[in-house]
Amino acid sequence: MTDAKDDEQRNVEYILLAEFDIDRGAILKHQYPRPTGADDSHLAELMLPDGAHARESDWTMFFLNQKAPDDEGQVASDGPPLLYVLNLVRTKHDKEVRRGAIVKAMAVCTRHRFIHIYQAILMLALENYYRVPTVDTLAELYKSVNQMDLSCMPQLSRHETTILRFSDDQNMFEERFVQLEAERRHGNTLARDAGRLDAPHDPALAELGMSASEDSARRGGDSSRRGTRNKDRRFFDTEIVYSGVKLPIRVPMTVYPEEISDFSLIQLLTTFAGGLAAPSGKATHPHLESSGQYTHPIVLLMNGLLTQKRVIFLGHGKPAGEVANYVLAAVALGSGGGGVLRGFANRTFPYTNLTNLDTLLSFSGYIAGVTNPAFEEHPEWWDLLCNINTGKISVSSALAVPPAAHAKSQADALRRSLDSVSLSRNRSFSSRDGKPDKWNNLDTEFVQDLMLAIERHYGEVAIRAKVENYVRRFMSLVPLYEFERTGTTQLGDPAHIAASADKSDGYSISPGDKESRDHEIAFYQSRIEGFIGTQAYHYAVADYQSMQSSCFIRGIDIAHMVYCLRNSTNLDVNEVEAIYKRLDEQVVTDEQVTELLASLPQSQGGLQPLAYGFYHPSPAIRLYTVRLFEKIESNLAGTRYVRSTNFFHQCAFSNLRYAFSC
Repeated sequence: MTDAKDDEQRNVEYILLAEFDIDRGAILKHQYPRPTGADDSHLAELMLPDGAHARESDWTMFFLNQKAPDDEGQVASDGPPLLYVLNLVRTKHDKEVRRGAIVKAMAVCTRHRFIHIYQAILMLALENYYRVPTVDTLAELYKSVNQMDLSCMPQLSRHETTILRFSDDQNMFEERFVQLEAERRHGNTLARDAGRLDAPHDPALAELGMSASEDSARRGGDSSRRGTRNKDRRFFDTEIVYSGVKLPIRVPMTVYPEEISDFSLIQLLTTFAGGLAAPSGKATHPHLESSGQYTHPIVLLMNGLLTQKRVIFLGHGKPAGEVANYVLAAVALGSGGGGVLRGFANRTFPYTNLTNLDTLLSFSGYIAGVTNPAFEEHPEWWDLLCNINTGKISVSSALAVPPAAHAKSQADALRRSLDSVSLSRNRSFSSRDGKPDKWNNLDTEFVQDLMLAIERHYGEVAIRAKVENYVRRFMSLVPLYEFERTGTTQLGDPAHIAASADKSDGYSISPGDKESRDHEIAFYQSRIEGFIGTQAYHYAVADYQSMQSSCFIRGIDIAHMVYCLRNSTNLDVNEVEAIYKRLDEQVVTDEQVTELLASLPQSQGGLQPLAYGFYHPSPAIRLYTVRLFEKIESNLAGTRYVRSTNFFHQCAFSNLRYAFSC
């Protein structure tokens, strides 16, 4: 019997084994070390997807312990944790058996979102099970994966994760890794020395053993630092030993809360960006078709995800693993690259089938992947259907338009359709000319930016960052809209919103002047109305309240200040000085510096917005900039930030620091 502490440290909770029986169909043969509590037949159907017999192998993913919302749309916070399941199904042809093939599937159930790290060992374990089809094979796998050592993997805060995710320096936070490795060696040395001491209770000998251990750990730490200098600290390197084979494992350190497994957002965007949305034959839906019939498919999908519509990805004849990757990419799209909104994973079904239909329909706003074309013939089961084979997205003919928004949506859709047509005539979605002349169709600008970045071969992290910025921009408008309509909001401080006209205070939630802000709110009004009341909205409210009590910088809006310094061209001297002054006053401790650096990702220029202060005509602004850089330089991550700035900024910093110190 294990205690709660052991449960928390376990890498994998369950090992499952399913197989296809010619007489009984899909059966769940083993659950190790104990039953999961889920329905056996349901697990077996998910582990043996449709068409598995037609291909040599396939991967599927599904989740356990998902909680269906209550009548008010709320999800209970208690109960067992969400488990992520990675499943490998393999077909081996054998002429000596009935139907000429043996189909078996093995799965691991874990709390880790980076479940793809278990792919290699699953392949070995399933191959072993074909040779030795006993529960002992599962026991050996269970023991091996749970002996994987993650004790030296630093537990990064949200701000540290963001810094590392967008860092140009692969050695960022290396000191944290080296410290944990040295502490482990120190502990091992103490244990070894204690075993060698004949009189462990002798204070003199104990002190001697301690001194020797500390010296050994120090020497070991120095050698480790030399030996790991070229490691990419965006990953934690460990290993799994299985059947005498050492499997190297790279655990990603920069995973956001709604990023699950290893998927390609670029693949999702390129698959559906080229097709047109299939008309529903009804009036345009205000939550979905923000530009009427000319709404871009990517925007249509984004609208559906943000307003909690039921979304299905259909891949008839496709491997279930490929369909699941589209689903997981959609989760990242709707949640803002995985890091802005949450609550999507609980209603996500990377792979499902008709046997799970009742469970699927009990979740409002589910995101599911299927391979059975029967789903396409039942529009009452879904709101959006994304056909992977054709690249088209269809709006369900059974989706009702909100009565209050019907008349208004017709006029808005007509206006936005004309805007979209005018814009598309001037520029194609793959234009290389930069931003469009007319920006009143903000969604088109967003899609253009994404497709241009993909054409220029930007990586996954860069594409997800653009999606993150887009969703953050949208979320910054929600509290403003609520405040204007009701006089209050749960996603911001009403007092700060009321004072948002004053840029220098940094209280404005939405960047930009009032005219552009009002234009954005008007454009996204239908989407905002559809978003309010969703599960993601309620989680955002809870996260905002939690952030208010846990954040280190309070009373100012760091993101808005950075935006103003980076993009605003109409700030007067007093406003610029007020921003630098407030930053100098509020950013004092090491934690506050880390929080500031999280708003200044290196991939987007790093300290460049702050460095402009070195060259300002105002002596006060130059002084505030120097003091701010001195605080940043004293931070471990900040030191690397300062070193990465260009030579002229470093010279300006050095010269001004010397001048102000005299």
